[in-house]
Parts: sequence; structure tokens; C-alpha cells
Amino acid sequence: QSMSSITNELIAGTAAGFASTILGAPLDAVKVRMQHLQQPGLTTWACALAMLRESGVPAFFRGVGVPLLNSVLMNTVMFVVFEEVRSALPDTTGGALAAGAVSGLAQSLLSTPMDLLKIQVQLRGGHPLSILRRLAARSGAVGVASTLSVGGSMNMLREGVFTAVYLGLYSRLRQRLELAHGEQALHSGHVLALSAPVGALAWLSCYGFDTVKSVQQSQPLDRSAANKAPPLSTVAGATRHVWERGGVAGFYRGALASTSRAVLVTASRLVAYERTKALLSEA
Repeated sequence: QSMSSITNELIAGTAAGFASTILGAPLDAVKVRMQHLQQPGLTTWACALAMLRESGVPAFFRGVGVPLLNSVLMNTVMFVVFEEVRSALPDTTGGALAAGAVSGLAQSLLSTPMDLLKIQVQLRGGHPLSILRRLAARSGAVGVASTLSVGGSMNMLREGVFTAVYLGLYSRLRQRLELAHGEQALHSGHVLALSAPVGALAWLSCYGFDTVKSVQQSQPLDRSAANKAPPLSTVAGATRHVWERGGVAGFYRGALASTSRAVLVTASRLVAYERTKALLSEA
């Protein structure tokens, strides 16, 4: 792509990231709390009310600074990598899904450490920088890198599956709509109608991976605080923990809040992205 095209992707990706992160933060906080607690019978509404009673409205935006900062990089990587890879692959549904998967894998390199810091702040408060300072003082640079990579394999699967469905399927459906009505006839309503159900499907497709990753990343980083708890920071330990607490249903605990968030986030992200690109092309 040309520099002007990449600049447009950067600006559009930034707008998309800010819009989707702010809208999705409250439901993401509820989702993480439910996945961490793994409490049978706990509903999304009951969890949200408990959070509100305990910490008030700020509980729903705790840790939002990390994903906001990360949104610029994440969304730029997602859209730029997708467009670059897709242009090099056959113009087929398989090519679009593969481009989405590659884009997701690239994102996971950034989102794994950012998600860990976000989850720690959501559950235990504090500031990401203070968490990093404590880790560095206790374990050094190698220990920090090791801790920030916890949940990496599950996150690669999550991001790869999610983006394959989200951008891959969306781009193919958008292409069909363009052929039927013409590119100039497309507006934000079309983008919203396409992205909302695709976003929900994408999130449900990868939700089990996200649950295991969240359990891994929600464990206390201070080993002394964990006492003799099972090794839930490993894939095997976290998977066994979720299965023992709720069977198959355990992997989808918090799915209502999370899917509602997915619809908000994915739809607002693509509406902001498409609208910003359109405005930049007209400038």
C-alpha cells in the first residue's frame, strides 16, 4: 500500500479503536469478573449489580487506559495486515478468512501482554506501570517477559479465529452488497447491519479460548498471594479448572455480557473505520 493509504488506515483504525473501546469497557469488565469467579448460577445482571455496589461506576472502567492506549496499535495492525495479506491471496472466501487469521495472529503479539495488565487492573486495581515495576523488581526483565506471555497460546487461537470470521466474513458479505447495490450506495446502516451479527458470530466462535485465557491471566502475579493454588496460569490447569466448575457451560460463562459487548464493539469499530476512511478519501 502507498504511504497515504497506510496513513488513512492508521487514522481510521485509531478512530475505530477509541469508539469501540469506550463503548465495550463496561461489559468487558463484567465478562472478566464472571470468567474469573467461575461461580455457577451467577447471572450477568447480578454480577454487574455486585460490582456497582462494591466499587461504583468506576468498576466498569477500571483498566480501560491499557486498551485505549493499545487501540491505536491493535486496530492499525488488524486492518493494515488484513488488507495486505488479502491482496496477496486469491479473492475467495477462503482467502479472506486466511487473511483474517493472519491478522489475528499478528494482533495477538500485542494483545496478550495488554490483556494481562488490563485483567489484573480490573480485578485488583492499581496501575499497569506499578504492576510492571513490581514484576521487574521481583523477577527482572526475563520474569516480566515470561509473565506478560501468560495466556499467549490461547490468545493466538482467540485472535486468529475471531479475526478470520470478523474481517474475513464481513469483507465477503460487504463485497456481495457492493456488487448488488454499488459501492456508492453503501452507508453506515449497511455496515451496522453486516458487522453486528458477524461480530457476534466471531466472538462466540472463539469464546472458549477467551475463557481459558482469562482464567490464566486473572491469577495473582504475586506468587505468595496464590499460596498453594493449582497452576491455573497454565493452559491445562485453567482448562481443567473451568471444566470441573461447570463442564462445557463453564467455557461460555459470561457469554451474554460478552456477546452484547461484541456486537457494540465490532459494529462501532467498523462503522467508525468505514466512515473515517470515506471522509479521508473525500478530503
